[in-house]
Amino acid sequence: MGLGKQWHVVREAYRKITKVYERANMLATLGNVDRWRREAVALFYSLVGKSTLRVLDAGAGPGNMARHLRGVRYVAALDATPEMLYVNDTADDKVVGMFEYMPFRDKGFDLVVAGYSLHAAINLERTVAEFSRVSDLQLVVSIGKPDNGFRRRLLLVYTKHILPKLVCLTAPREVCAEYEKIHTIVSAIPPNSKLREVVSRYATLITFKEKGFGSIYIYLAKSTS
Repeated sequence: MGLGKQWHVVREAYRKITKVYERANMLATLGNVDRWRREAVALFYSLVGKSTLRVLDAGAGPGNMARHLRGVRYVAALDATPEMLYVNDTADDKVVGMFEYMPFRDKGFDLVVAGYSLHAAINLERTVAEFSRVSDLQLVVSIGKPDNGFRRRLLLVYTKHILPKLVCLTAPREVCAEYEKIHTIVSAIPPNSKLREVVSRYATLITFKEKGFGSIYIYLAKSTS
């Protein structure tokens, strides 16, 4: 499960959208992109309450997820796109690398966060296994696929026909066209119930929430491996 051979197409899109990333995401989520990041982080502090953490920001991009953490001692940013890491001003260290082959020691982090990045994994199961290997806790907010068939069809229509036009309101045409790749992602990822099954093989779910009628999920988990 995951993007597989289509990953290189999606990676190229991330490289091209760096300069408009957050503005475009605001439009794509109808203004909720950062709200859902904040909600995920608030869940972590309300349910776990840890501070002075060593954090791995997986698929860090420009650092928008880690920016909401507080009391953090150290943040390492991992991303496959150097252009995204270049504009990241949140991390203490930046590493170009893949989810599926993380260059970190076992349990080297207290927390791994992934803000809108897990959906872009080449191999979902291997990625979740790596999250569990390198960190005690996992906090993820990402694009999901509703289990409800009607909602799933609506999401596919939205990502294919409406989303690219919305993004064109704030981005050049050659850039906003890259947001058509979101449809590729949604088509490839498993339904949210299957994602939960995969996570539960490597971690104990503390909470799993759906937002945007299942188009976004937030989960907090305790690694078991």
